[in-house]
Amino acid sequence: MAQNEVSDANVMASPEVVTFINTTERSDAQILRQIESLSVSADAKALLADLLKLATRVGQTVLRVGRKIIDFVLSLLRAFPHLGFAALVALVATALISLVPFIGLAFASVLGPLALALGIVVGGALDFQSPDLETRVRDFVTEFSGLAS
Repeated sequence: MAQNEVSDANVMASPEVVTFINTTERSDAQILRQIESLSVSADAKALLADLLKLATRVGQTVLRVGRKIIDFVLSLLRAFPHLGFAALVALVATALISLVPFIGLAFASVLGPLALALGIVVGGALDFQSPDLETRVRDFVTEFSGLAS
């Protein structure tokens, strides 16, 4: 019954939100090429390809949410490469720690968030020292200017 109430409601997305979500820097083919070039397992690539296809309907409008998420992450990694790399190293280290028999899971649950926080701090510090940080931040923020109005 609750589903009928939701489907009968007059739900609409603002044109700014629709434009923001459905506009990306990369096409589906470009994103798929970047996914295929990643050095991750085939299962991870398949999950990312499925995420790329994720869409939702708001009123009569289809929003390509998955494509926007992947495009956002790729833009973030391009704008702040040290931060992304440091976070990735922390996540891989946590995964490796969790593989240690008996105590790995306990250590990973404690050390994982700490390693991620440390990776973000170190990567952020490296990106902060870069001379073109102001330009990269300004360009990154400009992508969201359509939502401010």
